[in-house]
Amino acid sequence: MNIRFLEAFVWAARLGSFRTAAERLNITQAAVSNRIASLEEDFGSRLFDRDTREIRLTFAGRRMLSYAERMLDLNLEMMSASRASNNVFGVVRIGVIETIVHTWLSDFLQRMQELYPAIEIQLTSESTLRLHSQMRNGELDIALQTDLVIGEGIRNTASGSIAMGWVGRSADWSSRRGPLTVAELAQHPIVTMNKGSQPHIALKELCKAEGVNTPRVHCVSSISAIVRLVRCGFGIAVLPLAPAREEIDSGELSIIPCAGHLMPQRLVVSYHADATTEAIQLVAALACQEAARFTVGLEAPFGFEAG
Repeated sequence: MNIRFLEAFVWAARLGSFRTAAERLNITQAAVSNRIASLEEDFGSRLFDRDTREIRLTFAGRRMLSYAERMLDLNLEMMSASRASNNVFGVVRIGVIETIVHTWLSDFLQRMQELYPAIEIQLTSESTLRLHSQMRNGELDIALQTDLVIGEGIRNTASGSIAMGWVGRSADWSSRRGPLTVAELAQHPIVTMNKGSQPHIALKELCKAEGVNTPRVHCVSSISAIVRLVRCGFGIAVLPLAPAREEIDSGELSIIPCAGHLMPQRLVVSYHADATTEAIQLVAALACQEAARFTVGLEAPFGFEAG
């Protein structure tokens, strides 16, 4: 299948116009129409409903779009692997959430330095909500966070998930047997991440599902600070388990079994798909690979999910 035909289809779908897609690809509108017509012939179904003012994806078109995008991503990875990576230059601005800082960020940056030594990275750590704002305002090229970023020209790739759980100081909780109810846990001081974060939302949704009034919750933006608070006996915490893995393995913290299920923390790689520099596309593809490698490689006792 011709990659250029898929490229014409994807850009027409994103931009909602054959004319605008032609301008983006620097070809004629007739060429875009012909490429999409060839795809429709290959697929045996129409990809777009057309009228004099606009085009709209058909059901078949919506179904095929994600496949076409993935094929373009794979083509980019293949092309990048076939040429010398040290010839790629550029500055890439990356924003990450705390969970990633404490888990696979260092491996990702080391791998990137090995593959693309001439790429300069500017890194910031913020909440997901703040990263979304920075992406839409053009302040970041890539965001490694938890939710889809809605904005013109922004692509999102789901990259696995990490289990969340309840943790407490081992001296207080290691001897407990059997799962506790949410109501029982809600009687203790609870610490979690900032309002609007996935851990905070997961806690609220679990309380609602279990018919428990949302307890007073202390919101802290730093995972390191949350771990320190739990270690000193300030309270128990709801957080992604991977960043606290060292403390759990060492026996300083214990996972508190709970009868209710907390939704896992999703990981999403968001980036500007229409970026003019190849560096952004290559770094985003590498981030997706490293996120998937991390989530799939996690061990069973912590209940991590690949998503």
